[in-house]
Amino acid sequence: MRIVYINLDRATDRRAFMEEQSAALELRFERFPAVRADAISDETAHTLGQGWERPLSKPELACFLSHQTLWSELACAKEPMLVLEDDVVLSGRLAAALPRLAELTDVDLINLESFDRKRFVARNGRALGDVSIVRVHRDKSGSAAYLLWPSGAQKLLARARLGAAPVDAFIHSLKRLVSYQVEPALAMQLHILKARGIEPPIPIGSTIQTSRQRLAVTPENLPFHLRRLTTQVKLAGDHVMRLFGRRYRRTRVDDGDFQPRSAADQSRS
Repeated sequence: MRIVYINLDRATDRRAFMEEQSAALELRFERFPAVRADAISDETAHTLGQGWERPLSKPELACFLSHQTLWSELACAKEPMLVLEDDVVLSGRLAAALPRLAELTDVDLINLESFDRKRFVARNGRALGDVSIVRVHRDKSGSAAYLLWPSGAQKLLARARLGAAPVDAFIHSLKRLVSYQVEPALAMQLHILKARGIEPPIPIGSTIQTSRQRLAVTPENLPFHLRRLTTQVKLAGDHVMRLFGRRYRRTRVDDGDFQPRSAADQSRS
């Protein structure tokens, strides 16, 4: 399968980091030059960025368009694609797990990462060697490491005709996607590792995450507020489904999978 990581031309340190992981895992990574925020016109930003719960920033749109381009390339393929962002730390289990995951059928997407937030999942999972997968019924965070099938790409592209959103919210809000989660997680973003007390292997930084102010309640902003209210109503429905066997919990993580290699090796000895 193709393993593609999204990387801005100027982010040379992250490119080196991803290539180091590629070599360590003995997997071939393909670099995809990320869409630049400064390449998006104001007109395009207005056209694409007004259909979610708030106006999108140009960096958010650039991230979305980068992923969308890969979905377009995948839609007519025959094998799944592993899509990575360049701020993700990968577990040593990944290389052994990928062939088992790629053989699955009737799947649109498998999320490999943990964003350390709760999500709605099925009661029971399915073992695949030293990892397992569990059906995801609702999630909202994380787009840094996911295995996507052509069927899933086609569904995402169809939804994209209606407008953009932050890419993780866009992916996980599409109920038509048949989505699963790997456990223990096979990937974690740098800032999530830092929050868990694990020193990231490279400095943390983001061109997307910015401080956001509450959207004012005005007639012009009413469509945004209505969309957010609709999301909250749907979320309430997901909580009701906990009465019928669904679970609301975090993805299992083995912190040892993400420790610096030397420390992990010492702990095994």
